[in-house]
Formats: sequence, C-alpha cells, structure tokens
Amino acid sequence: MNRTLSCYLLDDESPAHVILSKYISRVPYLTLAGQSYDPFEGLDQVQALKPDVLFLDVEMPFMTGVEFLKSLPLPHPVVVMVTASPQFAADTYNFDSVTHYLLKPVGFDKFLEAVNRVTKRLGFTPDPDSSVLTPPPIRTPTPPVDSRETVPYFLIKEDKKLIRVAPEDIVFAEGMKDYIKLHLTTRVLITHMTMSKLVDMLPPSQFLRINRSYLIRRQAIKEIDGNTITTLDGKQVTIGVTYRDRVMEELKKNMM
Repeated sequence: MNRTLSCYLLDDESPAHVILSKYISRVPYLTLAGQSYDPFEGLDQVQALKPDVLFLDVEMPFMTGVEFLKSLPLPHPVVVMVTASPQFAADTYNFDSVTHYLLKPVGFDKFLEAVNRVTKRLGFTPDPDSSVLTPPPIRTPTPPVDSRETVPYFLIKEDKKLIRVAPEDIVFAEGMKDYIKLHLTTRVLITHMTMSKLVDMLPPSQFLRINRSYLIRRQAIKEIDGNTITTLDGKQVTIGVTYRDRVMEELKKNMM
C-alpha cells in the first residue's frame, strides 16, 4: 500500500484552504494533490487525480457538496465534509463515501480525528518512521510597542511659550529640584518639570538615566572615561555610583 494518502481540497472560502492545507502539511503521511475554489473545476480534477481523500465544503455557490457528490462518478474517494452549518451535514451521510465532517473553524485536534477515521476506513497504516506529526509552529507573542517610542516630538513649556523638541534634539537633561535644564543640540531650555516625569515621557530605548539628576541620550555619547561620559558636543556628565552597573550593562549592548 502507498505510504501516503493523497488529498484534494474543494472549498469556496480562502480561510479553509489556508487552514486545511496547513494541517495536511503537518501530517507526514498526507499529501495535498490539488485544490480548487470552483466545484466545476473540482469535478474534473478529482476525476483526473483520483485522490484518496476529498475534503469537501457543504455550502458552495452554484453547486452544494451534496450536488457535487451526486455529479461525481463512482468510485468516490473517502470524503470528509467541511461546513459552517452542522444542520446541512446530515444529508451528506446518505453517501457511503462520507466518513466524517468538520465544523468550521476547524481545529487541528478535530482534523486529526477526521484523519484517524479516514485511515481506519481505508485500512491504511502509516509508516512508523513518518507517523510523528509535525507540531504547530511556536509563535512568540509580539511584545506591545511602547507608545513613547513613536512620539515624534514634545511641546515643552518655557515661560509662556511652547517649544517643539524632538527626542533627537536632546543631548542630556539636568534635574534641578522641580525644574529641568534640557541641553539641546542648539540651545539650553529650562522648564518646570521633575526628572521622573521627563523619564516617563521620553523613549526608553533612546535615553539612559545615569544618576538622580542626569539623563542622557545614548546617541549623544562620544566616550566614557571611568565615571565620566563625554557627549558629542564636548559636555561632560558624571555617572552616579549606584547607577554605574546598570548603565554599563546597557552600554555593553553596543560594545565590540
């Protein structure tokens, strides 16, 4: 007996093709011989390809699954009906070829249940060396994007003015109790704000808190000598003793 079972997929919905073809590829002893969205094309292809298993949609335009089976010359392949409406599945059991039906959306466990019924119906024994199922791919959840990373600029209040400041304009920030002195690439700006609030506003991937009173933009660092950071414009900022280990750990990501 063949070591694999050939399958044909006939469904008018794209999601069914995507899901079922993926499931078929995970079972080593199943192969996808063909597929179609059009029942008239499917009639010709099923007769030509003679698949072992037919996954057949119950509800299709122009021709239902029941009408398809009535039009398909005998002998039929083993049929697994696929439907979103279980009330329509009963009519399909009038055909000897129908072994099982799957309810959309189809889960992998239900798909395997149908495949097991098919193999028993056909008396098919998978090759022991190829009967281990390919597990579904592990999908690592995508971490949510921190909204601070996508903010193009801020409006910082200085006296009665609102000054537009982009994150890349900041070289470093110096905290002075309830005020912040922002050292920008073109000027110095003083605003009424705490260091904690500024830290919460800025993109965390672009800035480092290097002591209680200083925050520096990573791209503005020119060199580090001991506990002293020199910026690209020549300014020097001291790394706090309690911050040094964390700062150096962060900076190691860019060391060679």
